[in-house]
Amino acid sequence: MFHHFFVNLFPMKRTVSTIALSVFLIGANCLRAQSLESSFEFLKLPLSAHSSSLGGHAVSLAESDPALFIQNPALLTAVDKRLLGLNAMTWFSGTTIAGAQFCNMFDERSVYAFNARYVNYGKMPETTADGTVTGTFRAKDMALGATYTYLLTDNLSGGITGNFICSRYGSMTSIAIGVDLGLHYSIPDQGISIGLAATNLGGQIKAFENTFQKLPFDLAASVAFRLNHAPLRFVVSMDNLTRWNKTDFYFAENADAGFGEILKRHLSLGVDVLLTERFYIAAGLNMRNRIELAGEGKKGLTGITLGTGLRIGRIMFDLSYGKYQVSESSLICNFAFNI
Repeated sequence: MFHHFFVNLFPMKRTVSTIALSVFLIGANCLRAQSLESSFEFLKLPLSAHSSSLGGHAVSLAESDPALFIQNPALLTAVDKRLLGLNAMTWFSGTTIAGAQFCNMFDERSVYAFNARYVNYGKMPETTADGTVTGTFRAKDMALGATYTYLLTDNLSGGITGNFICSRYGSMTSIAIGVDLGLHYSIPDQGISIGLAATNLGGQIKAFENTFQKLPFDLAASVAFRLNHAPLRFVVSMDNLTRWNKTDFYFAENADAGFGEILKRHLSLGVDVLLTERFYIAAGLNMRNRIELAGEGKKGLTGITLGTGLRIGRIMFDLSYGKYQVSESSLICNFAFNI
């Protein structure tokens, strides 16, 4: 049933590339001047431990990792047949962040997948405007998505994901429909892989107190380059490519806000040490996190991410460390296996 649905939806390989190119152009023009005010900020939380360990936004990283296609649906063609993935992230005390993915192949050129994301912030005190406690309430976010990816040529793939997004805070509910689009191009002989992804296109269909906001749209690009005679792969990524104004980022008072400083806030760098075909260690630097999350004179490991991954038979395990908010660091764990 799903096979016929998707085949009818995408009858020719041109369909995905045409849709992807159109939406990239529309997104770049319509959202160039968008403000930081957006809803469903949980969609920005990292899901892939491997991508996160390379500084984040590594939308060119095509591997059999079911968490990678969440940030670029075109990467789905690299996953193995019938792959189930689970992921979790440590965050604030009392907060649960988890997700799941299922991927499968239609044929040699097309792949489909489903994914779910869940954030539970736990129980919180409910107060009136003057601070009087009237009870407690729970807050949670959720997203469900379906992805279709097609291998347009031997080197180029395109993908699209449709997401149903819902937030429920106490008695209030907000609902949105989102679309993610991605392209991936590889040159295997030269060890080069290039990715482009537009995520969180769409909008709310129901808002808290009828105050409608944009989804946290992001346009990201990434290049990965693997050396031929050394077990190293370098990854350079850029996100927020539609945002180039000072007001789009945090700057300390009287800080330099020239083009160079804005450029830094788009850039992430990473390196994989591929010790074997089944084991890697990785390190990355997210320039924006290092600049904006570090206390004055106390940068430490802020913005620096570390990770490792292991493949044993049909089982895959990835783990990364990073700091994504001011108060504490986080661990991201991915677990996947063929079924």
